[in-house]
Amino acid sequence: MKKLFVYMSLIAAMAMIVTSCSKDDDEGETIEQKKLKFANALTQNSTSCAWEGLQTEQHRSWGNWSDHATKYFIMRFDRSSKEAINGTGWAYVFKTQWKDEFIEKTEFTWRFNDTSNTLEISYRAWNPVHAEYSTSELTINGNTFIGTWFESSDCKYQFEYKKSDFSDWERY
Repeated sequence: MKKLFVYMSLIAAMAMIVTSCSKDDDEGETIEQKKLKFANALTQNSTSCAWEGLQTEQHRSWGNWSDHATKYFIMRFDRSSKEAINGTGWAYVFKTQWKDEFIEKTEFTWRFNDTSNTLEISYRAWNPVHAEYSTSELTINGNTFIGTWFESSDCKYQFEYKKSDFSDWERY
């Protein structure tokens, strides 16, 4: 019985050490390393990656959020090198996931804000949006990119994208 207790104590102590080391590793990352890590996830460790999926516009009135238009978005994030933490891109909007009714497109630039933990997108034809990349506002897990873009305190966009193989960039 004493051996079992000793073994259990050792296992618990090792688990605490491993957990605290990995937490320390995350905390030990510089802001620039965190930005590069997110940029790499955003472009799938490449210089370009497209994401597509539904995006719902929401407005706040009297403290409550209500859904407005839901559209199908394709967003391509480009950067000059695998070490770049900012870049350009294109946003294409369709009425449905079948991409049978094209609505509009616009160029954009994306960058990390130097004084906050936000990723900012400045569209050529639309209002800019932003979201915290180090919280659950933006999450990239493998081939899924979900989150919330904030335009203002009363307007936001909920989205759920998946990695896209869209290639008709010149068609529209």
